[in-house]
Amino acid sequence: MPYLKATKTPLVRRTPVGEYLCISYRFQFETFSPILEIDESTEKLFRLCDGTHTREDILQLLSKESGEPVEEIAEGFDEFVEYMIGEGVLEWVEEPSFIEPIYNRDRPFSITLDITSACNLHCPFCSVDAGAPRPDDLTIDDLVPLIEFVKKYRITPLSMTGGEPLLKKEMVLYILEELSPVKEITTGVFTNGTLITKDYAQQLYDAGLRFARVSVDGHCKEVHDATRGKGTFEKTIQGIKYLRELGVDVSVASTISRMNYEFLREIRDFVSQIGSSFSVGFVHPFGRAAEDHLLNNEEILRVTMINAGSERIQTNVSPRNRCCIGETLYINSRGDIFPCFLMQFPQFKVGNIRENDLRAIYKTSLVQEFLNLTVDTIEQCRDCDIRYFCGGSCRASAHEVGGSLYVPDSRRCEPLKALTQKILENGEENTRKLLHELLESTRKRGLL
Repeated sequence: MPYLKATKTPLVRRTPVGEYLCISYRFQFETFSPILEIDESTEKLFRLCDGTHTREDILQLLSKESGEPVEEIAEGFDEFVEYMIGEGVLEWVEEPSFIEPIYNRDRPFSITLDITSACNLHCPFCSVDAGAPRPDDLTIDDLVPLIEFVKKYRITPLSMTGGEPLLKKEMVLYILEELSPVKEITTGVFTNGTLITKDYAQQLYDAGLRFARVSVDGHCKEVHDATRGKGTFEKTIQGIKYLRELGVDVSVASTISRMNYEFLREIRDFVSQIGSSFSVGFVHPFGRAAEDHLLNNEEILRVTMINAGSERIQTNVSPRNRCCIGETLYINSRGDIFPCFLMQFPQFKVGNIRENDLRAIYKTSLVQEFLNLTVDTIEQCRDCDIRYFCGGSCRASAHEVGGSLYVPDSRRCEPLKALTQKILENGEENTRKLLHELLESTRKRGLL
């Protein structure tokens, strides 16, 4: 008798204008993708999809809870399960195999891990100021308890970054070999791509690598090499080819700064062709990024527009009332734990994996504060019509620029308002419709 199971532990995003079931998507920093608006009964059903209940078990429990006969709820249940299996969210398994059916915010939903502070490049806008290795960098022995924790709770995705993670070949291969057999976990590597030889690519693939994010900051060697270093463009492009030839899904990521902004469209057109997917982002004011690397609000808007599509804007529109702070933990190369990749401020360090249990830190007042941060806790955002579209944007950026977790993200506020207007004027039909409905729901709530 088969058992019904979530393919990955989903997250429920609860907002004042609706609750959405979200699943992790590859290994993006914003690690969830809303797939379904849910109500209380749907959530109760999902909490039974833990890999230990059969169809009959679940129907009996739902019948007992609702007071309705099994026969009356069976048809609707079967249709729903069939739809969710088609979406890749649920599956039938022959042997009982437990998974958390809903993320309960008592441990990390996903993890970004710096496995080294060393890097073979010296990019002027590096957000972690990578360069020489530090004597207190993590060892494989340090990582063993973390990897066992990730396996036990099926935490996904786990993203390896740095520095340049591929400098630590033994560690990268160890993590891949340990985690890739666990089908509920996605493990990826963020790399500059310059160290990927044909042989190294094969080793990574054989160890289980199926997802990689590779940085490409130019459409030609002159532009890319100006930011990454002489000769890096050809090595990076070749590295991407080696990975893709083996079947690795390569997401190409471009960081736009003052150094390459004038080539934004050319870069976007180029990277959209060389990888399985692509993203174009801008420099954040962390690490080595100096003021003269940062874009202004108008330029940030243009980067956002280029990413969303230049003619008929098509982008994700679903209620968001927060960023992923506290849900996606960041662990630096020394084992220090922070509430997200960009929140690397000393006062927000919440522990160290050499000393602290990851579930225990979720009971601390500091982590609870992060988890309770929403756009409605930001006084200046409470009456904004687009607050559930932007979700308050990035709390790390807000703190860096405004000095507090409880102020708007001034670097993204005006660009997002402008993007909203452009979608309403020239968005793809469904995108425009969804945004209009979201803004109307937000306004109506403000009148209550």
